[in-house]
This record gives sequence, structure tokens and C-alpha cells, in this order.
Amino acid sequence: MDTEHEAAERRLSRQALLKWAAVTGGAGLIAGRAGLADAMRTLPGAESGRLQVLDWAGYGNDGGQAMFANYVKKYPNNKPQFTVMSNEADALAKLHAGLKPDLFRPYVGWVKYFATSGLVQPWDTSLIPNFKHLNPFMAKAGQYNGKQYGIPEDWGFDAILYRKDKVTPKSNSWALLFDERYKGKIAWYDDPVENLTIAGLYFGFKDPWNQTDAELKRSQEFLISKKHLVRLIWSSETALWQAFGSGDVWVALAWPNDWVQMKKKKLDVVYMHPKEKPIAWVGMFMLLQGTPRPELAHAYVDAWSSAKSGAWLEDNYGYGHANTVARPSSSDLLKALQLTNPHAVTLPNAYLDRDVPRRALYAKLWEQVKAS
Repeated sequence: MDTEHEAAERRLSRQALLKWAAVTGGAGLIAGRAGLADAMRTLPGAESGRLQVLDWAGYGNDGGQAMFANYVKKYPNNKPQFTVMSNEADALAKLHAGLKPDLFRPYVGWVKYFATSGLVQPWDTSLIPNFKHLNPFMAKAGQYNGKQYGIPEDWGFDAILYRKDKVTPKSNSWALLFDERYKGKIAWYDDPVENLTIAGLYFGFKDPWNQTDAELKRSQEFLISKKHLVRLIWSSETALWQAFGSGDVWVALAWPNDWVQMKKKKLDVVYMHPKEKPIAWVGMFMLLQGTPRPELAHAYVDAWSSAKSGAWLEDNYGYGHANTVARPSSSDLLKALQLTNPHAVTLPNAYLDRDVPRRALYAKLWEQVKAS
């Protein structure tokens, strides 16, 4: 174990000791190390039980075990227990319904929302030794009012996946998602903000994440007029993979991992970055307010933040990782993800996803599109 991790564990131990001393009035300190250890195990406020994690499919015991293997090795009695979220709105609904995870992983566009919601608390980055290896630009994107509410991990793009042997784009543009030539072969992603934002990018609006009433009306009417082209509005990647892999879908709003999975199926696919710019995202682990397991949560995030975990993510899912030391084994993937570019997720390469001031209105309009 390296010195930094030992130091972090000493800090965690000191925090636990202070909790115990507060309960005992300090008298227990004379008991020595053996007595202290026994007392810590029986302390009502000591961290125990399985770490509760709210995360996306594919990142728990359903394939993502390599991302937190080091945590499980260190804390075999506190293995993570997972609840799946389909998107941030779903996570929010689960939290309001009473779910009490210790941590969860929304994306960068939700940092301000959750930081001001009272649902989360800042991280203590001194307890995350791998934090210093994380991309500083992405780490800053996880801050609100100078406090680190989000720990950046995975990152990638929302762009267009298409079958090169079936589709001939008129240009590298978001227009392909609305192309009448491919009626019944197109898939959109079910997100309360995404599609209206893409329409805004396509139209060249000044701020697609904060459209005026007139712009939103135009975006919504456009989506409704194009919905007849859509065979699938997906919320599960497995549903997209099945439809794309079977040939039911040729064009899709997709993520880098979807390109990886279709390449594995030997399909001739292209992951197009539209000329209007793709939307970039960064996954941000957040710590729930009042969690009884903050120390375990910090240890879990540190495992996720390691170079080893990052390289596994890049090799297996085709996503970038915020750890700047991590490198995939494929040079093609290194180039495709622009991993040597610390600003790959922002202009001039992409628009980094951001806060949506009228998120509830966007969500309402999107539900109306789906119902049309």
C-alpha cells in the first residue's frame, strides 16, 4: 500500500477516533489500542453495513466490478449494494421516494441542481488520494461555490452512431437524426432535456440549454414533426444494442460504448461528431447528505478514481476517464477519445453539458413530444 493511501486511512481513522472520543468523553483513550479497537467496533455511530450505491446499469455487479475491485478487497464486509438509475430524473424520483443511497453518479449538467438541493454534501478530497490525478478542468466542473460536490470519473459524448453500409449522411450534422430517408430506422434517447437541446444546436440557437419561449416552441414542434421517423426512444442501452444489432435501427443518438458494442458485433459503424458539436458529459460521484457511511464512500470513489480502473473503463466501455494517467491499450481508442487533450470535453471540440435553468419546463415539453 502506498504512502498516500496509508495517510488517507490514518485520516479516516482519526475521524472515527474523534467520534468515539466525543461519545466517551475521552475517557476511553486510556484503554490502549486493543481497547480502542474493541470500542470502535461497538460504537453506535461507527460505519457498518453494505455501502449503498445508486448508479447506471453496467457499473455494479452486472459487469462493472473492475471499477471498485480495490474497494471490495479492502472492505470485504462492506461490499456495495446497487440500485440502478436510468437517468438523473429517475435518480431524483428515487431519492424523493425515500431511497437512501450513500452516493450516486449524476452527470455534470446536474452539479448545480444537486449542490443547491440540500440532498448532497461536499467531498473531502484529502481522503481521496487519487484525486490529484483527476483532470483539473473536470474537477473544477464538479465544484459549486468553491466546494467539491462532484468527483469526475467517466466522460464521453452524445453523438450519432450510424451504419456506414446503410446510411449516407448529407453532412456530418445532427440533421441525420431527423432525415426522412431513414424513416423507421432512427433511435432517439429518452431524456427530459437532451433532444430539445439537440434541436437548439441544430437550429443554431444562442443557448440551447436556456432557450427562450419562442425557441422552445420551435424546438418542440420540430421534434413532434419528426417523431414519425423514430422506431425507438431508448432508455436502456441493451434495448438500443438489440435494435441496432438486429438491423431494426441504422441511426441513433448514442454514447461511445454503443459504438464499441456494435464494433464487437462486426457491424460497419461510424460514430459521428456533428458539425454543430456533440454534447460532452462527465460522470460526477456525489455524496448524499447525512450518509452514515461517508468514509466508505470516499474509499469507494478513490477506487473508481485509480489509473487501473480508468484504463479498464477505457478498454472495455470506450469512455474516457478523468484520471490523466490512465491509458487504454488501443492506440485507435486513444486517438478517438482524444485522451491526451485535457479539454476534449469543451470547445472547440464539444459543448460540455451544463445546468438547465428551466429543466422542469424542458421535461414537460419532452413528455408532450413522446405523447404526440
